[in-house]
Amino acid sequence: MALTDFNDLHKAQGLEAVREQVLAAIEAGPVNSEPPEESPPAPSDTGGAGEDGPLENALKRYALIHGETKVFDQYSKTVYKQAGMKATLGAKVFNAWLNHEHRKTTTWVEVNGRVAESADNDPLNRMLERFVYIYPTKNVWDRQYQDVVTLEALKALMPNEFSRWNEHPQRQFRFQEDIVFDPTQTSDPDKTINTFTGIPLAPDELAKGDGYSRCVAILELLKHLCNGDDEVLDWVLRWLAYPLQHVGAKLDTALLFHSDVQGSGKSLFFGRVMTTIYGRYASVLGQHQLESQYTDWRSRLLYAVFEEVLSRTEKHNQMGTIKHMITGTTQRIERKFVSGWEEANHMNGVFLSNEIQPFPLEPSDRRFLVVWPRHTLSVELQHAVSRELDNGGPAAFYQLLLDYPLADFNPHTKPIQTRARERIVEFSLPNFEVFFRDWKAGDLDIPFHSCTTRDVYLYYRRWCSETGNRPLTETKLITIFSSRLTKSRERFRTAGVEHQAMMFVMEEPPAGKSKTDHLGGCVAEFRMKAGNVEPD
Repeated sequence: MALTDFNDLHKAQGLEAVREQVLAAIEAGPVNSEPPEESPPAPSDTGGAGEDGPLENALKRYALIHGETKVFDQYSKTVYKQAGMKATLGAKVFNAWLNHEHRKTTTWVEVNGRVAESADNDPLNRMLERFVYIYPTKNVWDRQYQDVVTLEALKALMPNEFSRWNEHPQRQFRFQEDIVFDPTQTSDPDKTINTFTGIPLAPDELAKGDGYSRCVAILELLKHLCNGDDEVLDWVLRWLAYPLQHVGAKLDTALLFHSDVQGSGKSLFFGRVMTTIYGRYASVLGQHQLESQYTDWRSRLLYAVFEEVLSRTEKHNQMGTIKHMITGTTQRIERKFVSGWEEANHMNGVFLSNEIQPFPLEPSDRRFLVVWPRHTLSVELQHAVSRELDNGGPAAFYQLLLDYPLADFNPHTKPIQTRARERIVEFSLPNFEVFFRDWKAGDLDIPFHSCTTRDVYLYYRRWCSETGNRPLTETKLITIFSSRLTKSRERFRTAGVEHQAMMFVMEEPPAGKSKTDHLGGCVAEFRMKAGNVEPD
C-alpha cells in the first residue's frame, strides 16, 4: 500500500524511507497544474470563443459576400450558400458567426481577385473561357455547345459560380452583331465569334483517280430524277456544286422537284445524300417549321430540303416567306425564350412535293428550276445507292461536285425553262390573267382593239361561266386591265348615233377618219363578234 503522508511513512518505515521519496520528487521537477499553452481546450457545447474552437475557426475562414446571402471560404476559394454553411457548422455556431462583431465581409470583386486564375480545374475559370455574354441581350454564347443560351439557362447549369462569373472583371462579352454565321470566313476573328466551324464531311480526294466509282449509283439517281435530260442534269450539278466550291455562297435560285409518281427517289438523293455532305448545316423541314412563329430552324443552315411545306390553304400566304428565304441576304431568327437576332442568310433550298402545284409561280418569277420526275426508282438502283451511302458514296460525290466545271454559272444564273415550270405557271394563273392572255393572243372570239369597258366585262363573265371560273367584280377586273391598257371616257358613233362611255383605247384612228367614227367602228365589231353581248 502506497503511503502519501510523510508522518505515517516515518512511523511505518523510518526516516530513510522519507528521505528517498523526497529526493525522487525533486528530480521529477515541479508539477504544472495549467494545461500547455499550445494545447487547445475542448470545445464547449455552445461553441464558445475558445482559441481554435468552431466559432474562432469560422471567423478566420469564412466571409459573408456583401449584398448576398452567400459565404466565401477563404481556404478552398469556394462560394457556399448559407443553408450549406448552416448544415456544415451547425445552427448555433453558424448563427454566432453570422452575428459576431468580428465576422468578415467581402465583395465579389475581392472574391474573384483571390481565386487562382491558373487553376484548370476551377469551375469559374472554365466558365470564363466557355461563356461569352452577348450585349445588349439576356443571352450568352456557349463555345462548347456552339449555340446561344439564355442567362437563366446558364444560371441553372452552374448556380454556385454564376454570380462570380457575372461580376468577374475578366468575363468576356461581344456585341450582338459580332456573333456571326460566316461560312465565307471573311469576318475578323479578333472581333467576332464565327459560329461556322466547317463542313463536317471530308471529300474523298482519291475519288477522281478511280473515276468516282464509289458514287456511280448516286450520280445515276440524279440523272434518273432529271429524266435523262443532260441539259437539266448539268444545271442541277452546277447548282449543287457552286456552294461547295464557294462555301457560304447564297444562290438566287432554288430547285423544285415535284411529281405525282410515288417513290421516284427525290428524298433519297436530296434528303439523304446531300444532307450527309452538309451534316449539321443541313436540315429536312416540313410545313410546321415554315408556319411557325419561331425561325430558329433557319439559323446556321447552308442547305435545306423542304418536303410538302405548303397546305392547299397556305400556298399563297407563304409565298412571300419562301421568296425571301431564296433571295434575302439576311434573316431574323426568333427562338422561344431567347432574344431574337439578325443573321446572314447562306441557306440554299430544295423543294420536294407530290402535288401538281406545290405553290403558285408567277410568269416573271425566275427563282425556280422545276423538274417533273416521270418514273419510279428501280429496286436495283435504290439498293445500289443504299450501298454507296454506307461505303463512302457521299464523300466521293462531294469530291465530284468539287471537281465539276462551273463554266459561267454564278449565284445569279437564271434557271433554264422546262415544261414542268410552264405547267405550274399555267396552273397558277388567276382566271383574269388567262382571259387577258388569250384575248391579246387572238384566241378568243373578240378582237383585241378599242372597246368599252362594259363590253369587255360582259364577255368576261360569259367566258367564266363557260370555263368554270368564278368572275371578279367589274370594278376589280377593269382596274386590273387599266394598268395595262389606256382607259378614258370617250365619245363614239354607231349607226349614226353618238354615245359616250368608259373605253379601253388601244390604237390611233387611221388617217382621214375621226376618232369618234373609228371608236364607233371598233365597238360595233367587238359587239358583233361577241355575239350575245348587249350594247349600252
